[in-house]
Amino acid sequence: MDNILAIETSTDTCSVSIGNCQEVVSYHENIPKQHTEKLLSVINNLLEESNLSYEDLSALAVGIGPGSYTGVRLSCAIAQGIAFSQQLKGITLPSIELLSIQAHEETLSNVVVAISELNMGKVYISKSIFSEGNMKSTYSLIPQEAFKREAFPEESCFVGEGCSSFNITNQLPDAHPRATYLLKFALKKLDQGDLIEPDEILPIYLNDESSWQKIK
Repeated sequence: MDNILAIETSTDTCSVSIGNCQEVVSYHENIPKQHTEKLLSVINNLLEESNLSYEDLSALAVGIGPGSYTGVRLSCAIAQGIAFSQQLKGITLPSIELLSIQAHEETLSNVVVAISELNMGKVYISKSIFSEGNMKSTYSLIPQEAFKREAFPEESCFVGEGCSSFNITNQLPDAHPRATYLLKFALKKLDQGDLIEPDEILPIYLNDESSWQKIK
């Protein structure tokens, strides 16, 4: 049975899941500024708990940001190292899109708009539409003053720390991207054969929309 290691560290929360379509073990804790010293031990502890080793993995999944510069670099670097050493491939997902998946699952909304925390006067926005088990997302990076609520469908569910910058109700308050949802997404991608090479596991910590599109 295929097992995937899913890592998400784009926020102060360290979130890791390991498993398959039947059994999953996870860690999800808020540990500000401790990711570097704790992430590998978290992974090893979960492998031990699940009675798995690195050799039992079929792929690596990573939440690639945008978010904490250190956090997304760390998760990508560790995933690359494991993938190269075990000759595995990867699956990546922007962390705000991962938050959209969580919002869809927990609120049943089919149109989810995830907004990143305001950074240098700009926000990243992911608009995801869910239909028949599939997700289609579009991305943008805009100045704070360019945001318009009417640009999104009335039924949109808004999530993410950036909601507070626009006086919009965050319909999933205090939520951080969870590796359990990343694992579920990755298992589907693995089944479809939609994987990337280890050197393509790259973080998003960008400062312009053209760079976002280039990496995507």
